Amino acid sequence: MGADFKEKTKKTFEKCWDKAAVEANTPDLFSRTPDHAASRYEAEALGDANLAVGDTFAVRMEDGKLIGRRGISPVLQVCCPSHALVQSVTQGGNIARADIVAVDPISGVFEVSFS
Repeated sequence: MGADFKEKTKKTFEKCWDKAAVEANTPDLFSRTPDHAASRYEAEALGDANLAVGDTFAVRMEDGKLIGRRGISPVLQVCCPSHALVQSVTQGGNIARADIVAVDPISGVFEVSFS
């Protein structure tokens, strides 16, 4: 038990390649373009509407705003729609389907996805 015990119990060093570093150093790292742009937008509940993740709404352009309705009552307003979204809704018969995908419980802001 002596010097050979220290040699047997010490940690060994293993060589390996850091593949993430190799991928990060490729010349096309910043020239890649995304395949699909995200179609999620912030929305606020109107009045005292009870909204939850997974709810689906019909969204229409009304007075320059995107308003989501449950039945005939307005329950949701998209905060800052992009020009492309407004144009898409207008060209699609002035109606689109929006799903609530996330909610911030502190601010009460919803994240909606258009399909």
